[in-house]
Amino acid sequence: MSDPKTEIRDLVAARLEEALILAKKTAQAGFSSWDTPVTLLQSELEYLSQCEVRGVLTPTDLSAKRQQIAFRLLTLLDDPTSVPDRNTSPADPQIPRTTILFLGANPFRNLVLELDREVQLISEGLQHFGKRQAFDFRAKMHVTPTDLQRMLLEVDLAPRFVHFAGNATVDHPDFGTGVVFEKEDGAPHIVSGAVLATILHQFPSVECVFVNTCDSGPIALEIGQHVPYAIGMNDRIYDESAVVFAVAFYEAIASGKDIPFAFEFAKGRLLLERFPEQASIPILITNGHCPDPVYVHGPSHISNLSNPRVMR
Repeated sequence: MSDPKTEIRDLVAARLEEALILAKKTAQAGFSSWDTPVTLLQSELEYLSQCEVRGVLTPTDLSAKRQQIAFRLLTLLDDPTSVPDRNTSPADPQIPRTTILFLGANPFRNLVLELDREVQLISEGLQHFGKRQAFDFRAKMHVTPTDLQRMLLEVDLAPRFVHFAGNATVDHPDFGTGVVFEKEDGAPHIVSGAVLATILHQFPSVECVFVNTCDSGPIALEIGQHVPYAIGMNDRIYDESAVVFAVAFYEAIASGKDIPFAFEFAKGRLLLERFPEQASIPILITNGHCPDPVYVHGPSHISNLSNPRVMR
């Protein structure tokens, strides 16, 4: 049987996309330490493809960035610590996995959100308790509404969790109410909670939708009418708080806990960290019902884009 590292290396120069797909499959089949870096590299390469379509990068810049991704993949292959997980090999039968779709978007360039860091820390958090192979964690940045539909249609994914990170608005004078996706040209594209609920309701595998943004409580409540669980934020939340909460939530899921337990566990993490005052912001909608009032205080943080306050 051929060495997967050799197969990947042979693909890198001419077929980088295929090399990353094979690297992702290899990570899932036994090299779990690869999963986080390969997920990030795939996300970066997908964004480069969007930039190429939009013509925002010169051919020289595009080639240079692809070479950087290729170099980082080769560096990963050459890492002597990259060895198969114990008691598992790439030849093992495919293991049933829980799929998490991570969708990131931030068209407001002066709102510096650490979405890549959120991807990395969630992926690493899933490695606790020795159950990383039980999860298929897929991430896509600068996501468009069409990207969401296409990812949901991929028959091999059947996601249990759909996680959105970025921005949301409620009664914004320019954007209205909804989750902020991106258009093909990178401009904001607002999708209402009702529309998202209609789309997500078509996919019975989706058990939980996590809208990890400011002001997403009302949107999550709409989505929660059509999926078993929805998580949103009742107010502005610091970017770092949102990341801490998400990581703790998925750590609890990885340990085998159910969604309500994971939600309360993640709120406890905020109380333990530097953000106790923000522990009341996340809300959980269960079968369309929420024990807490769903509201949003004051004008949207997006109303003053000259203020680069790191909130979602």
